[in-house]
Amino acid sequence: MRGGPLLIGITLLAVLAGCQGPRRTAVEARDAAVEWMVEHQNPDGSWGTIDASRPYQIYLDTQSSHQAFGGATSALGVMSLVEPSRTNAAAEQSLHRGVQHLLTMPEVGKASGNTFYDIWTHTYLVSALCRVVDDPRFSDSRKRIVAVIEREIEILRDRQGLDGGWGYYDFEYILENPSGDQSTSFNTAAVLLALEEARARGFDVDPRMVDDGIKAVERMRLPSGAYVYGTYAQYRPQAPYNMMKGSLGRSQPCNLSLHELDREITLEQMQAGVEALRRDHHYIEIGRGRKIPHEAYYSTSGYYYFFGHYYAGMVVEELEEPARSELATWLQDVMIDVQDPAGSWFDYPLYGYGHPYGTAYGLLVLQSTHRALGTESESVEH
Repeated sequence: MRGGPLLIGITLLAVLAGCQGPRRTAVEARDAAVEWMVEHQNPDGSWGTIDASRPYQIYLDTQSSHQAFGGATSALGVMSLVEPSRTNAAAEQSLHRGVQHLLTMPEVGKASGNTFYDIWTHTYLVSALCRVVDDPRFSDSRKRIVAVIEREIEILRDRQGLDGGWGYYDFEYILENPSGDQSTSFNTAAVLLALEEARARGFDVDPRMVDDGIKAVERMRLPSGAYVYGTYAQYRPQAPYNMMKGSLGRSQPCNLSLHELDREITLEQMQAGVEALRRDHHYIEIGRGRKIPHEAYYSTSGYYYFFGHYYAGMVVEELEEPARSELATWLQDVMIDVQDPAGSWFDYPLYGYGHPYGTAYGLLVLQSTHRALGTESESVEH
């Protein structure tokens, strides 16, 4: 009877697999995510809540960090609905409420001199509003949109570290600008991409600020294709978190930022970054949903997951065939497989913001893969 427990276990797994029902198509996954975002929008147009019910939470410093988390989550929500709002009336109404929230919410500041999660708010606020500034549906709000984008660009200038990068901590912050010791490669890359969106739409972005940011990313790039976590870690290139398997979520935005800003990175190198994500995906996957930052192999945190896949989607859009379709199909399948039954995505229990920001990122990934595939491609059933 030694095989009895094993047989029972196999039977239970088979039953559970059968209970999951048919696998969603890409269209169904996108539609379910849009519906979730619309249904879970707050009355004021924002997304996310201050849910501190868990006994263990990420370092907050002060309650002002909630404004940063909420602002960034709401900006991502707006970004995710711009495209579906063109054909979905409920999504369009939700988008309008979201944009109005971004335009009327108070300016988000630092939690303290050491902690500024607001860098994520300023980054995605620029990106979100750049995507609607020339949209005729928001012509009546254009002046306000322009004013907020200009304000946010100026804040990003003030938040730039002495090393040229951006980060969300700085425990040596004693001068006008952050010291830059805790600038991170992925923060810096995300800011650079948002600033490039603004520059492409005619906004005044100081080229010296951009050049300093690019140099910061380049300094953190390793021959392996990995990017070190941050300035403070650049002299420890063989630390596990600085190896390629620890850089899977960082390499995508960093590669993309250098490519978009015409630095020396080829399409082949960007493709290699996404192929590394596919090859070693289990290392970033094993961190998804874990409640303690950096507890997984190679110090992976759950909140890297959809962030990294979002930028991987944009990288894939830049690639040439056949790699573009091959990697887009793989990425699309990953997103369908990890989507919750309710239509949301989740990678980290960040107070009450995890499901909204995860779902926004996930929806943006599927939009990228749809564009990359060029047709309404459905993933293979398995």
